[in-house]
Amino acid sequence: MAQAQPTTKVLRIGIVQDGKIIQERLIKAGEPVTVGESTKNTFVFPPSSLPKRYQLFVPKGKGYALNFTEEMAGKISYKNAIVSLDQLQERGDAVRKGGIFSLPLADSNRGKVSIDGVTILFQFVPPPPEPLRAIKQDFRPKLLDEDDPVFLGFLALWTAMAAVLMIVVYNAEPGQTKGLQEIPDRFTELVMDKPDLDDKPDIESEEPEIDENLEGPEVVKKETESSDAVGDADVAPAEQSPEQQEVAEAQRQEQAREEVLQESSLLMALLGTTGDANNGDRVQDLFSEDDWGGQNLDAALANVSGAEVATTNEVGVREAQGGGEGSADIGDLAKANTGGTGVGSGPATAVEGIVSGGTADIVGAANDDGVRGVIQRYRGQVKYCYDARLKENPTLQGRVDIMFTIARGRVLTASVLSNSTGDAALGDCIARKVQGWRFDSDEEAEVVYPFILAL
Repeated sequence: MAQAQPTTKVLRIGIVQDGKIIQERLIKAGEPVTVGESTKNTFVFPPSSLPKRYQLFVPKGKGYALNFTEEMAGKISYKNAIVSLDQLQERGDAVRKGGIFSLPLADSNRGKVSIDGVTILFQFVPPPPEPLRAIKQDFRPKLLDEDDPVFLGFLALWTAMAAVLMIVVYNAEPGQTKGLQEIPDRFTELVMDKPDLDDKPDIESEEPEIDENLEGPEVVKKETESSDAVGDADVAPAEQSPEQQEVAEAQRQEQAREEVLQESSLLMALLGTTGDANNGDRVQDLFSEDDWGGQNLDAALANVSGAEVATTNEVGVREAQGGGEGSADIGDLAKANTGGTGVGSGPATAVEGIVSGGTADIVGAANDDGVRGVIQRYRGQVKYCYDARLKENPTLQGRVDIMFTIARGRVLTASVLSNSTGDAALGDCIARKVQGWRFDSDEEAEVVYPFILAL
């Protein structure tokens, strides 16, 4: 006879009628399960062959035992096999007590029992988590936390120090005021009243003293010297004569003119023009070693003929009018017979290439179209490398295959698989550009992409 195994699981029972589960319940450990017509049963059944109160599952130790009769049918997962209630009776697994058979159950057993058209499903499941108990919390603010001994220790220390300080201050004798003689010299400072600047002393005009003993021309000479001394003194603007005011205004205008000339010297230096007579007089040369700051602007522009309005009528070459410093005008250039032209003497023509893509070989990509779209977006960098090499070799063209590995959206390695252009620098430049490309963050792929370079 099998012994009931202790279980930590709880019994779960479901009632099925007419193919539908009408009731389901978890039974607490140690609580019996009763069925029948009585309303006090765990599950209430319609009238059947059972009594009004029948214990179907009986607690036994820490487990349960199934009590069934010969009228009941069903199957149970028992000892790693699915067996019927009749087989359990024949094998002796169920113990007969009168007209009832008792089968000990373990937490691994499950099955169904049918009683007059009502099916009872049972199994053992882990118990549900217990509901949290309501804990009363006092959220009202407190002056001190009872579980903070460090804070309380520091509070007591500072309180004691403050009390000692208060006692010392309270018992200290009042200090005595020291006189000026008792203060050391290094702490004293002579304080004097500052004169009031607004109080200006009255200047009394003093008349020149005339020696009464002098006579005739000597008296006239003494008076003349006194008047000259007064004339040489500074005269207030309000007391100046109209002639003196005009002289002062002229001086201010001349000073302002000099400042304007100095500020415009840099602009004149940038113009660097030559006069119509072409005699060498010109505005300041910004890169010359001579200091032009002291020259006269009027003298520098004296030979400049001025500006003319350009028209389409009779545009010709001006005749040479002589000059200096070895310069020549356009007429001299037109009359020159020496020299010649040839192929390659003019400026070079810029060559611009065309970059297109071939069929890409993409392995392991989550989105092939997304990888191609990123390559199309970065194609301008490849064209930059191609145009840079065309300046060295204007006839350069061909195909460059780049192989690169993408991991987490970044290019880990990039190398030249083949290069039909014969220009290694071009391939290296493209590989370096590909090394810096960025794809989707989840992209992982091996790519071989051909770049076709043509003129």
